[in-house]
Amino acid sequence: MNDWDDLRFFLAVARNGTVSGAARLLEVNYTTVIRRLNSFEETMGFAVFERLPNGYELTRAGKELLLSAQTIEKEFFRLDKFSKGNDTDLHGTIRIATTDLLASIIMPEVSDFLLLHPHIDVEIISDSNRVDLDNREADIAIRITNQPPKHLEMRKIGNVGGSIYASKKYLSTRATLPENSQEKHLWIGWDDNITHDATSQLIEDFIPHNTRTICKVNSGTSLLSAITNGIGIGYLWDFIGDNDPQLERVYPDTHYQIDMWLLLSKDLYSTTRFQTVINYLENAFKVKSNFLQG
Repeated sequence: MNDWDDLRFFLAVARNGTVSGAARLLEVNYTTVIRRLNSFEETMGFAVFERLPNGYELTRAGKELLLSAQTIEKEFFRLDKFSKGNDTDLHGTIRIATTDLLASIIMPEVSDFLLLHPHIDVEIISDSNRVDLDNREADIAIRITNQPPKHLEMRKIGNVGGSIYASKKYLSTRATLPENSQEKHLWIGWDDNITHDATSQLIEDFIPHNTRTICKVNSGTSLLSAITNGIGIGYLWDFIGDNDPQLERVYPDTHYQIDMWLLLSKDLYSTTRFQTVINYLENAFKVKSNFLQG
C-alpha cells in the first residue's frame, strides 16, 4: 500500500457496497474505482471483496483489514483537524451541507460572505441524504431537527415552520371531500431511504395507516414539483409553500415548528475561518427568523 488514497477507495466501497456508490462519494468515475481497487488487492496480496451480482461484500480478510483502515482514517482526520484548528488565516475551502430547498435561501448570504472574504471558497452540498461530519463528508451542516447530535459543536439558529400543502389544481378535483378527511387525500411522501427527515415522523403520526401515498420522492425540489403539479398533498416548509401562489394550506390548524441548527466538529470550531462563517450565518439567519417560522 503506497498512500492514503488506497484506503480511501477501499473504505468507500466497503461502506457503500457498490462501485457506483463509492464513485459518487469520491467524485470519480466508475472505472477509476475498479482500477484502484484491483491495484489495492494486488498490492495487499489477497482479495478484500467478493464480487457478487448485487454488489461487493467484504471477505474475511477484508473485514479484518476494515478495522485497521478505520483506525488509520480516524488518525488521519484527527491530524487534519489539528492542522486546520491551528490555522488562523482566512483562506481555504469550507464545505457546507444542507438540503436543496434550504440551499436556495442561503445563497444570498454565501454571496455576501465571499465578497467580504475573497480568499475563502465555499462548496454547497445539497442532498437529502445526511452527510457524515465525523467522516469529513462536509465541514458544516445546516440541519432541521429537534434532536441534534450532542457530540458536535452546535448553534441553534432558529425555527422553521411547516404545513400540509396542495396545489389549487389538486384541490379543485377534491372539492367534495369532507373536512379533515386525511385518508381520502392522495399523499406525497419521502422515499423509504430518507428515514432521517425531520418531518417523517410528524406526517406518520398525522395521517391514518390506510392512507395512500401515491408518490415518493428523494429531494425537496421533487417534493415541491409533485405538489405544485397536482399529484397529491404533502408537507412543505412555510417559506416555500406560502410564497407560491399555486399552493394552499390544506389543514390550516396543522402547523409544526422544528429547530434549525448549524453543526460542525468541535475540532474544527477552533479554526478562525470556521468561526467566521458560523458567526456570519448565525447572524444572517436571525434576520430571516420571521420569514422561516411562517
